[in-house]
Amino acid sequence: MAAQHVKEIDAAIKELIFSRRQEILQIAQNGANPGPLKNLVDIQTAIDALYRAREQEGAHS
Repeated sequence: MAAQHVKEIDAAIKELIFSRRQEILQIAQNGANPGPLKNLVDIQTAIDALYRAREQEGAHS
């Protein structure tokens, strides 16, 4: 069961990165104004939360 949760979390991380990839690349290329920078911080926060959840799942198995 835990392995399935890890797979789901990995999929969520990949989907989050993929869905925001163009936005992240645009920020990297053009520099950031406060709006995109906040979005990038939000993206990183979400990714960090998903990684923590994956680590917790791994610790419980």
